[in-house]
Amino acid sequence: MLGMFAVGFVISPAFRSVNNVLNILNQNAIYGIMALGMGCVILTGAIDLSAGSIVALVGVIATPLFRDYGFVAGLFGGLATGAGLGLINGLIITKGKIGYFVTTLGMMSIARGAVYIITGGVPIQGVPSEYNVIGMGKIGVVPVAALIWLIALIVMYSVLKYTRLGQYLYAIGGSENASWLSGIDTDKMKIIAFTLEGFLCAIAGLILNTRVLMATADAADGYEMTVIASCIIGGMAIDGGKGNIVGSAVGAIIMGLILNILQLMGVSSYWQKAVTGLIIIVAVGIDRFSNTRKE
Repeated sequence: MLGMFAVGFVISPAFRSVNNVLNILNQNAIYGIMALGMGCVILTGAIDLSAGSIVALVGVIATPLFRDYGFVAGLFGGLATGAGLGLINGLIITKGKIGYFVTTLGMMSIARGAVYIITGGVPIQGVPSEYNVIGMGKIGVVPVAALIWLIALIVMYSVLKYTRLGQYLYAIGGSENASWLSGIDTDKMKIIAFTLEGFLCAIAGLILNTRVLMATADAADGYEMTVIASCIIGGMAIDGGKGNIVGSAVGAIIMGLILNILQLMGVSSYWQKAVTGLIIIVAVGIDRFSNTRKE
């Protein structure tokens, strides 16, 4: 991360401004919050391909609630949508005995399809402009979205570091069979992990929703890839059981720095996607190489 900051300072004078650094934190708060949830799932040895679609559907559900019934209705409606979809993923994986890849791939298509059905491909507008303070507002010079990210990071770090839930998630990722034999309800822990992930995706979706003041069918398209990359770059093992949730935040910042530098250099958005894919491959390769050397 420090290396990327150094590169940015050298390559682009525009990068050196305080406003640009704060803007990086604000822009990547959505990825960072999603990465906290994805980190919980990755710890168990799984990934969630439906994360971006869940974010989009949360926005579609929350927008009319914000518009017609107020902030509380939109907030709870959005959070319930995200947590509910995460819960469904967890139940299908554990009780239906369907692999996480197939389950979350299916949920990705279902949620995104629901978004297109509800919107008809046309943006749903009407989020009150005063709610924009959540997505784009500041307290002093610090973006509100970045503060929400920081609070979520502290809470999740505490949960994973100091509670049984956190230790159980690490244990399941290390060896699910050994965890079950030790008396851990592995199915319950997985369900909780996916529900937490859906809940955090909902928070990210609400931030995005209040940032643009509308819901669009292509919202958060492909975000799950950036989020997975952030977790892996941050040191979380793709096989589960290893890594620190703080690393997901560092990884999100690194991804944000890379994209910010590419944008300041005028690199095409197509190349930005290619770079993201390359980073995922390299990060997983480094993780595999490291594990092989240890063995």
